[in-house]
Amino acid sequence: MTMSVYNADVAARLSTAIQRYEAGLLSLAEVQSALQSAIPLFENDGSGVADSVRSAEADLERIQFTLLLDEQRPTAIFRLDELRATFRSAGGGA
Repeated sequence: MTMSVYNADVAARLSTAIQRYEAGLLSLAEVQSALQSAIPLFENDGSGVADSVRSAEADLERIQFTLLLDEQRPTAIFRLDELRATFRSAGGGA
């Protein structure tokens, strides 16, 4: 199902946070916090985007606390790329 316009806007803001993380402007904890803060903002539009963000946020927490520091960034970026692909497939652009 396609994301609502409101959810697409929230997803776009998260995509910006992800880009800032990739550029080294945000830490892993900061991008995880952005995901966590966005979860309650999503409307129940049937797209499942909130569940995808919740899953990605949990994965980032696992990455942060279980992987060696030099492994965290590439693993987190790979996971965040998957989240952006979910946004695109749900019609959120990003």
